[in-house]
Amino acid sequence: MWDRVFEQAGYEVYAEGEPPRGVMAVHRARSSRGANFIAIAARDADAAGRLGEAVPRGFTILHLTDEFPLAVLEPRAEEFRPLSAWLFELLPQDFVNHPDDRVRPLHPDWAGRIAKLWEPDWPAEAYVRRRIEGGPTAAIYEGGEPIAWALTHTITDRVGVIGIVHVLEGYRRKGLARSVVAAVVRELQGLGKRPTLHAYVDNVASLSLFPTLGFHKVKRQVWGEAVFR
Repeated sequence: MWDRVFEQAGYEVYAEGEPPRGVMAVHRARSSRGANFIAIAARDADAAGRLGEAVPRGFTILHLTDEFPLAVLEPRAEEFRPLSAWLFELLPQDFVNHPDDRVRPLHPDWAGRIAKLWEPDWPAEAYVRRRIEGGPTAAIYEGGEPIAWALTHTITDRVGVIGIVHVLEGYRRKGLARSVVAAVVRELQGLGKRPTLHAYVDNVASLSLFPTLGFHKVKRQVWGEAVFR
């Protein structure tokens, strides 16, 4: 929320109460085929409900810092597909390093391929390219092609949010995901940032992986899609 409210251009910011009991950042779609994006952080359901009155109509990607706003947003939607996810963070003293001398930065030329594997139903290539060019990345290559990688979604003044972690089938269960995530962690820590990430509650592999690096659960949040009236 800090990043979207204070550090990124193009967001409208709504606040409820004084001092604020809730904040919503909105990035509106730039075309009829695009998606709105909203992020909501609220102290209670009443504040979330009042912010929900300003939710844009149409297809929207959402991020909620708690699960309780789901109850006030769902009645406003024609379609509603939320996914709960654990927010993890890594404290410096807890990091369990997994160095691998095969790790290299990820080249932007692979953005299209990675986007199709990450979000096949979204036009995500431009976003993935920006994340490759704008934040720490790590990849392991075989035959000149990446077989495992990790990127960062967001880097703020305090934290770095790791994401888009993937290992191609046929190369899994060999510790590659652990190695590329560890490489991004080292770079973030070198920048003075605290590594964080999300793992969906039904993603057994990720929920098992991240604690082996020292990450611990903070709280359940929500990512998802909706079509608002």
